[in-house]
Formats: sequence, structure tokens, C-alpha cells
Amino acid sequence: MADSNNDRASELPLTPHPALNKLKHLLGTWKNEGAVPGTSTYKMGLGGHYLIQEFEATTPRGRKLTGIEYVTWDEDTHTLRSHLMADDGSNFTYTYQVDDDGTCWTWFGDKGADNFFKGKLGEDGNTITGRWQWPGGGFDVVSRKVSE
Repeated sequence: MADSNNDRASELPLTPHPALNKLKHLLGTWKNEGAVPGTSTYKMGLGGHYLIQEFEATTPRGRKLTGIEYVTWDEDTHTLRSHLMADDGSNFTYTYQVDDDGTCWTWFGDKGADNFFKGKLGEDGNTITGRWQWPGGGFDVVSRKVSE
């Protein structure tokens, strides 16, 4: 993922990329249960070109963590990509995909990485169950929408 799109300044679209519509089910506040409990609030921002997540969580070691993530269409990779920054100095890149059957994928870095989340959006649209997985470990996650 490029750090900027300076080279395309004269070509930037006036409307958000339609791929962002695949993430609109996330809009609202979610309570996250499992090994890293907390809350995540998602909203569209900056003209609808970004899905913005603000979160707070407690790590398995008991540390409180807060952060923000910006998800947008990346022209270089032709995927939904994000930058996540947190108060522990994290500056991570993720790749997102939502399949037509409601399966949600989030890869740490590039699509196909061996560190990833795979979840499923419930039929009611208010629950996501899944698992973060990486070589040698992982943990289950349940997220429930608590407000729009």
C-alpha cells in the first residue's frame, strides 16, 4: 500500500469507491468479546471515502489500548486497505474483504497473509463471530452491535 496518492492528485475520484459499501454493515458501535474485549465504533468520514474505526480494548496481558483505523480503497493493490494506529505506537496495515455470503476477512498486511481474521456476519446483521489466526496461535472473537 502506498503511503500517499500524491502522484494521482489530479485524478482523485469525487465519489467514494463502491467497494466501501461492502463494509457498511459495520457502521455503529460494537461490543467485542473474547481474548481482547472492548468496543469499536465505525462511521463513514471524509466525504465517505473512509470507514473510520475508533476502538478501545484490553489486551490479554491486561493493558488498556485505544486507537483509530482508516479504511479506504487502495488503487495500488485494488483492495480495501487500512492504517491502524494505537496508543502503544502500533502503525499497522490491514487488507479487508467481505464475500457475498457474509464471510469477513481481514489480513494483517497483504491479502493471503498467514496472520488473519475470518468471521461471519450473522443473518440479523448484528453479530460477527470469527477467529484471529496466526502461525502457532489465535483466539476466538464475538462482536455484537450495540447501537447504530
